[in-house]
Amino acid sequence: MLSPQDLLVALKLLQAEAPTHSYALLGRSLGLSQTQVHEACERLTVSRLLRPGTFTPIRASLVSVLVKGVPYFLPAPQEGEELVRRVSTGCAVAPLPGTAAQPVVWPHEQGANEGYALQPLCPEAVGAAQRDPGLYQLLALTDLVRSHRSGLRERSLAAQRLEHLILEPVAAV
Repeated sequence: MLSPQDLLVALKLLQAEAPTHSYALLGRSLGLSQTQVHEACERLTVSRLLRPGTFTPIRASLVSVLVKGVPYFLPAPQEGEELVRRVSTGCAVAPLPGTAAQPVVWPHEQGANEGYALQPLCPEAVGAAQRDPGLYQLLALTDLVRSHRSGLRERSLAAQRLEHLILEPVAAV
């Protein structure tokens, strides 16, 4: 069974600058231990989201899991109806033209933006996103797909954008 950290590892591995030669370096970039990254890669391989013996995600399968599975097995619980100051996610990071999504934020002490609190994919996601803008965008789009605060239009547009960002590098080759 996949864990939220497994998906964080998979999303990081989509980044061109991901350290793909060392579990320790990959872990440091994500705020995870070497063991956590190794176990995540094992589960991703068994789940057919990572090519065996490599750090290469199977992009089409990952898109399917993010768009069709994650909203159900890793929904983004909201934390109340009050606006709070935290770290932006959702449309504040990955704007979707023509939508009026409510601002959502991750609960984190370093945040300065206002929105409705939303649990991140996993606790390590916030720090990892702050160190990697490409990963941040993928996590924000994943949050839009996971969130019950997002309307059907926002979830659909976020899913399309995720698919484009994940599959585009393959089409360019």
